[in-house]
Amino acid sequence: MTRFEIIRTALAGELPERIPVSLWKHHPGRDRTPEGLASAEVEFHKKYQHDLLKISFHGRYPVVDWGCEVVYDGALSGSTTCKSCRVRETSDWETLEPLDVNDGEFGRQVRAVELIHRYAQDKVPTMATVFDPAMVADKLCEGPVTEYLDSSPGLMERVLEMITNVMADFALATLDAGADGLFIASQHSTDRAVSDAIYESFVLPSQLKLISRVRHRAEFIVIHLHAREPGEQVRLQKIARVPGVDVINWEDQSARPSLREGKRLVRQTLLGGIDHSDILRKGDTESVEEQILTMLRAAGLRRLIVGPGCVLLQDTPDANLQKVVDTVGSVDPWSKEWEAYE
Repeated sequence: MTRFEIIRTALAGELPERIPVSLWKHHPGRDRTPEGLASAEVEFHKKYQHDLLKISFHGRYPVVDWGCEVVYDGALSGSTTCKSCRVRETSDWETLEPLDVNDGEFGRQVRAVELIHRYAQDKVPTMATVFDPAMVADKLCEGPVTEYLDSSPGLMERVLEMITNVMADFALATLDAGADGLFIASQHSTDRAVSDAIYESFVLPSQLKLISRVRHRAEFIVIHLHAREPGEQVRLQKIARVPGVDVINWEDQSARPSLREGKRLVRQTLLGGIDHSDILRKGDTESVEEQILTMLRAAGLRRLIVGPGCVLLQDTPDANLQKVVDTVGSVDPWSKEWEAYE
């Protein structure tokens, strides 16, 4: 089976000839130009030969064209941060205008997708990273966006509508440039990130609008529900009922629910299982192998793409990443050894 066939089989809930694995990380410095990001992503895939290539644009790409000054400050995640934010007070939201996603920083990301597609088109399916509207709004302002959602709900509803349109345009542009699918990230889909009221009024509705705009064009959509702290409860079930959502990803090794429980709650294929913030970073290759095999037996092999719960950290040993790929590749899902864990 090709990697495209393996991913399609996993998304259909069937058992492929081997369990797919995906790895992704930021490439600080190199990710600020289309050529730099493309070469870094291609090199990373050539090295590990994983089955699903997530294109990881730098972490503040959507807010540059609106006026944020972005730098890399050495964060372990490899992501950029805002040196200065576009929104400092409520009135600043009113001055934001729609953007042309084929120009500026957005356009540079689209160009990177084009360059990566030249390599990946017959080798590995790709997915472009798209932030949901609440996440973009949060990165635009100095304080948490929840303060504005509470104090100025009418204004913020209009702002989120505009951001939704821009991010949908960008997502469609990446698909036109060659991406096979989308990796839509949310940082406001856990019980500690926002209240139920804000989630129901702002976060989920804007996600629904974004997905409805792009789902007819994407071969698949992955939703990443980011959890900042151990023990956070991820809101899986409502987003899982949205048409077009094919895969759900979250920090299943630290947040709730577990991967096993997640399979009971939703019908989608799940992406996860790697303890990327602890064992993968700090353990030896034997402990990495043990964690992966234990996870596979607990979670089951169907409806699963093995991957990290979030971006791989910069100090993760290369040997441990290779051990993940080798361990998953060593599993024969059709063997008698694994038939009890389907």
